[in-house]
Amino acid sequence: MSLDKKTIVEAAARIADIEGISKVNLTVIAKELGIKSPSLYKHFSGGIEELNKELMLYGWHLLECEITKAAIGKAKDDAIIAICNTYRSFVLQHKGLFEAMQWYNMYQSKEHLEATKGTVAILFQVLEAYGLTEEEKVHSVRDLRGFLQGFCSIESHNGYGNPIPLDDTFNFALKTILNGIRDLQK
Repeated sequence: MSLDKKTIVEAAARIADIEGISKVNLTVIAKELGIKSPSLYKHFSGGIEELNKELMLYGWHLLECEITKAAIGKAKDDAIIAICNTYRSFVLQHKGLFEAMQWYNMYQSKEHLEATKGTVAILFQVLEAYGLTEEEKVHSVRDLRGFLQGFCSIESHNGYGNPIPLDDTFNFALKTILNGIRDLQK
């Protein structure tokens, strides 16, 4: 097997999604890949810290690709709904990777801030069709991002206990946000 950074990061993502991000370490990854853990240092001389950073970047890139595909050919509400549903599906399929994406030193360097730019840019692009001011677009992106990150984080940890279906709650919140965005239209 050809061992490279991408193969190692993908193995780490699989482990995170199955076992949880707390179970991702060099020993477990080496076992998954059928190698000795010192072999991983050839690719990640910074050890688990460097791997965690790459895992976060990998996750944001993967999410960006997914929501871009979801938005293609759609506009306004349809695009936002598609993006939000894709985001939620991504989180439910990649709970461990999502956790790595959210909490790994995300705001401590320019590189980490850059990781989310593609996802945010897609939202800004979709909001162009509403004729909002730049400030209103910023507020709207923050609302959408906060809603998605918060809702999906709570859902992925089974934090909602009420018997009302979560799909209904998700759609209600999204409808409320979209109504607010439409109210801003000039």
